[in-house]
Amino acid sequence: MRHAPLKTNEIGHSRKAAMTTYQVSDSDFDVLRGKTVLITGGVQGIGLATVELAHRKGANVVLGDWKEREGVELSQRLKERILFHKCDVSKWDDVVDLFEAGIAKFGIIHTVICNAGINSREFDEDKIDSKTGRLQAPNMNVLDVNLYGVVYAVKCALHYFGKWPQTKCQIVITGSVGSFIDGYDMHLYMASKTGVLGLMRGLRTWVVEKNMTINLVAPWATDTAMLRQEMRDPWGDLPLNQTSDIARALLLPAVCPEVNGKSFWVGGGEIVELEDKLHESQPIWLGKKMSENLDKGQRQIVRNWEKVILSYKNGGQGRPRSRL
Repeated sequence: MRHAPLKTNEIGHSRKAAMTTYQVSDSDFDVLRGKTVLITGGVQGIGLATVELAHRKGANVVLGDWKEREGVELSQRLKERILFHKCDVSKWDDVVDLFEAGIAKFGIIHTVICNAGINSREFDEDKIDSKTGRLQAPNMNVLDVNLYGVVYAVKCALHYFGKWPQTKCQIVITGSVGSFIDGYDMHLYMASKTGVLGLMRGLRTWVVEKNMTINLVAPWATDTAMLRQEMRDPWGDLPLNQTSDIARALLLPAVCPEVNGKSFWVGGGEIVELEDKLHESQPIWLGKKMSENLDKGQRQIVRNWEKVILSYKNGGQGRPRSRL
């Protein structure tokens, strides 16, 4: 990474007083040529833009989506270096089959982008059983796709990346600004996006030793079908992402493999990293002493983690716990 000012063909970040922004030029994505990118949820919106960018830059693309007609049409349009495999990410076997198909076709998968996501407003509604009058359970499809689907894809990535440990590999998760802030009428969606942020943070220390990275992209309002008209109307002249902006952010870790454990907020096409600044501000919201103790405790856990795991595997008492 380079500090600004940057040449047009350099990836870099610039540190301002209160934020760290990342810039990526179109030519930076040339390094994708010959690499293989697997993406879930790639036939429309952000996923489609990511597929098109990766493919245009010479990458092999493994595309998993439950919309078969759109997936077949996309693969026919791109013609080569693409494999579409129908996949419901909420089903474990579908996700495993997607990875197996991609490996059979292209060999090593270098980057996995967990992008499939849905939203629903059903949580606001009380569904009552007409016979018993009892409240029925809410529809959990949003969590099944947005959270469990990501967990499944990440688990598969960790497993298959382990088969080629000499190759640096990346996991990228599509989160949301809802991973960090509250919102209106998106209850389970925000729960799912907060969950995948926790998954990224839980894995970011562990994956480094396995020659992998994991990062999250948090798009602000983006011009897709998911942005309903009642949300567009009051938006006014506030900045709006294009799908191509998010595609660049999702592929940033693939062209900048030293980046790990970051959350990239994307607003109006600008990419801002959050995790470093959150840590820098930790003494403000915890106090200096507690912040120092927290950092010390985390370092000690990391240093002793492998020893704890080994002891547990050898029959040691007590299940290992960590706040990493």
